[in-house]
Amino acid sequence: MSTARGPLLAAVGLLSLLAWGCSTGSAAGNRSLPTPVPLTITPTPSPSPTEVATTPTETLVPTAAPRPGREFAQVLRVWDGNTVLIGGGLSIRYIGVDTPGAGMFNRPLEAFGRQAAERNVGLVEGRRVEIESDATDVDLAGFLLRYVYVDGVMVNETLLREGLGRLAPVGVNTRHREDLERAEAAARAVPLNVWTLITPTPTATVTPAASITPTATVTQAPGGTVRPVTPTPTPGFGLTPVRI
Repeated sequence: MSTARGPLLAAVGLLSLLAWGCSTGSAAGNRSLPTPVPLTITPTPSPSPTEVATTPTETLVPTAAPRPGREFAQVLRVWDGNTVLIGGGLSIRYIGVDTPGAGMFNRPLEAFGRQAAERNVGLVEGRRVEIESDATDVDLAGFLLRYVYVDGVMVNETLLREGLGRLAPVGVNTRHREDLERAEAAARAVPLNVWTLITPTPTATVTPAASITPTATVTQAPGGTVRPVTPTPTPGFGLTPVRI
């Protein structure tokens, strides 16, 4: 009897479970589930790139030192072919160069004077140059006497070599006299610019020789009578009568 009841109890239990499951599923199907609340997502700010403060870049000026024995100068204005105004209000006159007048310093405008001034403008105006002194620092007019260099080339020599000036007396400023003399000689040999001008050839003036008047010889005759002796004429000289 007990053996027959075991399967029966198992079957009843199974039916009970099935009945409970059906009732639960039906109730669950009829029940309305709550509407889910949408999640509010706060956007996380993306990390901004770190801003680096911009430091203004300073324009660097070349700090190369001038060559030994020279110093830098800023040319503000060209006066004429051989004279310039530099920073500080001082004016420089080129040693050993005499350029034609360009209408400055009470000098008239001369042939090739404007060309020399314009060439000087192209060489140095507005530029930083090197200047070099010699034995004489300042001339009688108050100008600094200097050799002027642009990119290592002497402007004094350039003007002479191009025939835009003549060699001026250098006096005791003889440091570069030979270079300046060679530059002038090269321009004269071509010839260039001022050396193309016609230079009148000086004519030798013959001074007439002084006339020599011969002296008459006077002899005394016996008895004390003085009589003139007619001198022998000398070619080219006049005769002067002698009074008794």
